[in-house]
Amino acid sequence: MSGVTQEVIAEVRMRANILDVISEAVVLKKAGKEYRGLCPFHNEKSPSFNVNTDKGIFKCFGCGEGGDVFAFVQKLKGLDFIATVKELARKYGVQLVETEIERKQYDRRSQILLLYQQASEYYIRLLQDEQEGAVARKYLSDRGLSDETIEKFKLGYAPNAWDGLLTYLSGKSGVSAATLEEAGLVKKRAESSGHYDLFRNRLMIPICDDSGRVIAFGGRTLGDDQVKYLNSPESPIYTKGLNLFAFNLAKDAIKEKDGVIVVEGYFDAITPHQYGFTNTVATLGTALTEQQAKLMVRYTESKRVYLSFDADAAGARAIERGGDTLNQIAEGVGIDLKVLKIPGGKDPDECLRTGPEGVAAFAEAIAHAATMVEYRLEQAVMHLELNTAMGRIDASKAVVPIFSSMKNAVARGEYVRQWAPRLGLREEEILSDIGEYRKTHRFDMAPRSFSGGGAGSGYQQGGYQQGGQQANYPPAQGNGQGFKKKFVKKEDWKKNKDKKDIADEEGLPMPVGARGLGIHRSAPVSGALDAERNLLGLYLTSREDYQVVFERLAGETLLNIAHRKIKEGLEGIGTSFHTMEDLQNSLMDRMAPHPDAARALVEIILKAEDFRKQKPPVQVVLKESWARILKERLALLTADAYTLLARADQVSDQTALQSRMMELTQLETMLKKVDSLEDIEELKRKIDTINSVPEYGDPRE
Repeated sequence: MSGVTQEVIAEVRMRANILDVISEAVVLKKAGKEYRGLCPFHNEKSPSFNVNTDKGIFKCFGCGEGGDVFAFVQKLKGLDFIATVKELARKYGVQLVETEIERKQYDRRSQILLLYQQASEYYIRLLQDEQEGAVARKYLSDRGLSDETIEKFKLGYAPNAWDGLLTYLSGKSGVSAATLEEAGLVKKRAESSGHYDLFRNRLMIPICDDSGRVIAFGGRTLGDDQVKYLNSPESPIYTKGLNLFAFNLAKDAIKEKDGVIVVEGYFDAITPHQYGFTNTVATLGTALTEQQAKLMVRYTESKRVYLSFDADAAGARAIERGGDTLNQIAEGVGIDLKVLKIPGGKDPDECLRTGPEGVAAFAEAIAHAATMVEYRLEQAVMHLELNTAMGRIDASKAVVPIFSSMKNAVARGEYVRQWAPRLGLREEEILSDIGEYRKTHRFDMAPRSFSGGGAGSGYQQGGYQQGGQQANYPPAQGNGQGFKKKFVKKEDWKKNKDKKDIADEEGLPMPVGARGLGIHRSAPVSGALDAERNLLGLYLTSREDYQVVFERLAGETLLNIAHRKIKEGLEGIGTSFHTMEDLQNSLMDRMAPHPDAARALVEIILKAEDFRKQKPPVQVVLKESWARILKERLALLTADAYTLLARADQVSDQTALQSRMMELTQLETMLKKVDSLEDIEELKRKIDTINSVPEYGDPRE
């Protein structure tokens, strides 16, 4: 038992950020939206090794190496795939399924996930029930939530009954009450035997993991229960500090808007989504944790985070705690941390429900959000009398620790320059106190060297010794919008093109003659490889394109072995994905154990990115790509026919083969005249018919 499951692979990919992993071995510099450095897999003086954190892939345009985080570690350390996943899993705290006990735990987690999915479906159905869900629907209507928002967040209703869910799940799955108790869906009676539903007469708000699976619930009372909100306890599938409410729905918008809004409550996240602020997430009743902070900022290029907590004292403390957490992980990342100040001290839900004016006010608060430093300074002097000597002394004591915590000396000096007049203090006095404070608290201690050596001695990091890479290489050219193709000089191409047959190198099936009789091609295979990349790239472009290509290519077999594996992976996933990112991640997880397919997938992901920018008509790409593939298939069939003809002894066989060659020639002529995808499909059927005719012996015999 290897202990590596699809769930483990997906979890490792989520936690092992590709930039963090590669940065342990390669000095990377920002280049547009990517990172660039010297390739660790071949000697080079100019950086051609690129890391795209948005897509989770790397590509070297010098030696051609590429892949995901698993492929990088495999290549770097010479490990096989299973060993690579295990190493990363242990490093990032992902539990493997290696022992019988771990297998039972894995099966139990899978069962609990299924129970939460079934419970969610049960609650959704009851909310839509004309009688059962009437009170809950009125509550949602009074809050101004649309049917679309209710469906988007999978809101439901827990009936006012002691054992509604218990009876439903016991009957549907035959599951025991003890298992439901472990899952956190029912509780054991204290004074008698038996169990009862944890959630009763409550509006049910599902909490999902980043892939959209229901892992817990928040229940808002619809009666006079003293506990306004009741939350699922932690379970084998749910840990509060590792998840963010609505993150699965917000991550695409976080990327698109290059920022994330963090709020406290469920409806403070739900309502902003309805009004277009779809990059909003909520904490889950705890202070913001390091794991949550890392999860949210990895999807923003600028690392911009807006904290929007309640305006009361508890909200202020939450902002301080959240800000401290984000500041702790900001080293080397440069998080742009801001605090929203909504007019009237309202929370996001209250503000937005006031109508267009509230929406405008919320947008204005985002546009003019204060930096965390500004917010902390405002809070520090809010109640001080700055027109008195004691007030100014107290102000100095309050702001010096805040200024001192700033790592950037220039920014620190600029803030002091701006605030000194407002505090009624002289700049040099504040700077002197800051210097003393930083000295006392040892803020300016020099960090230890990784290698202990001087310049140029290399550094030791993450168990990998790297020497000689220079960080002062010239800045990358181009606008950074996606990986750039590296052009090959004509003379270099001529020098290398005959080293190995291209079809064999790319994993394409060779013509019989080329395989058995030394007949070699000296040119690429009519663009068939790129055509297949086009077709596979369409799967990853948009859900609409995916549906078209999925139906059109059903049952088709591609020429390239790695491409066939990728297509099988796509067909295995089917339509069970939420976003295109989910599809890509699932596909990468499936291809990770297959190095050739994982490497080919990088090119396909880049092709999909090109399509998203250029927006070519899907029907045109389908037609042109299939035409190129059919041209190659005809060439393969023709080469085989020539070889068989040269070996045929009987006249009848020679006549049949000549007839076949004439048919192939006619089809080649027809291929040049096709106008539509329907013409292509008709031509393909004819080629399939010819290809189904039995061979006239193996020419290699």
